[in-house]
Amino acid sequence: MSTEANEFVEVMTMATVRETERVGSPVRVESLRSSSPLRRWRVEHSLTLAIASLMVVTAAAGLFIDGLYKDGAWAREALRGGDLTTVLLVVPILIGAMLLSVRGSRKAQVVWVGALAYSVYNYAYYVFGSAFNDIFLLHIAVLAASLWAGALMIANLDVSTVAAVFPRARGHRWVGAYLVLVGVVLGGLWTTLAIRFALTGKLMADIPRNAVHLVFAIDLALLVPALIVAGALLWRGSSAGVVFGAAMAVMGALYQVNLLVAGVFQASADVPGAKAFPIEGVAVAAGFALASVYLLAQGARDQKERSKR
Repeated sequence: MSTEANEFVEVMTMATVRETERVGSPVRVESLRSSSPLRRWRVEHSLTLAIASLMVVTAAAGLFIDGLYKDGAWAREALRGGDLTTVLLVVPILIGAMLLSVRGSRKAQVVWVGALAYSVYNYAYYVFGSAFNDIFLLHIAVLAASLWAGALMIANLDVSTVAAVFPRARGHRWVGAYLVLVGVVLGGLWTTLAIRFALTGKLMADIPRNAVHLVFAIDLALLVPALIVAGALLWRGSSAGVVFGAAMAVMGALYQVNLLVAGVFQASADVPGAKAFPIEGVAVAAGFALASVYLLAQGARDQKERSKR
């Protein structure tokens, strides 16, 4: 086929995808899978393998080397709980999502983005919040690799085609509303506590002040805006909202498990004020998990129905 014919076919294919998405009819994305950049081995794939390997090494060090984390009990046990969650839950999901993406799964690309977002958020605490330790450079390597892998992946992500795998369902609006609600409540709580500190000098009891400072900074600067924007776009039903709303739901579910496991470690170490499986933490984790399962299951069901036609 000539170059002109190839260009014509490509233009007509993309035009068909945009038109079918506009009118709300299902799109046969299977025929487009072979052209997905994420099916070819690229830098983000190699970075993801490096991230997973470093996660295993750093988590094992944090769990089995006594005295590695030179922080107080609250931060030390939170970091160790995060290590356990990362090595047992996040690493298998990260690698599995990448491999399924190579095989052509669009839903797996969303999970991959969510797992990388977890890595960026999680290791920001290890890099900026923990005391200097022997694996400090490895934590920086995980954070940097996660940032670059996420940026490269998003740059190569065909948002419209990936979003076409997920049917536009009424439940999407409820998931979007949940993301916005969590973002608004979290942002409002941290803002209120920061203002109270400015007026009275009182902060959160039983939590080190430097830890509170970092949590507020990262959440208000990154997490809260991401939740609100992703949720609002998902409520509107845009392609970007479907993709990044689902990715934020996955990221939220993974990190809420991290927080619950950290609470178990802290409670076991008799950290003042720490609770294993607090009701509010379980409720938020369940909300993110249900949101993730709903969106991914909807996409799987819609894709299965199209394959039968």
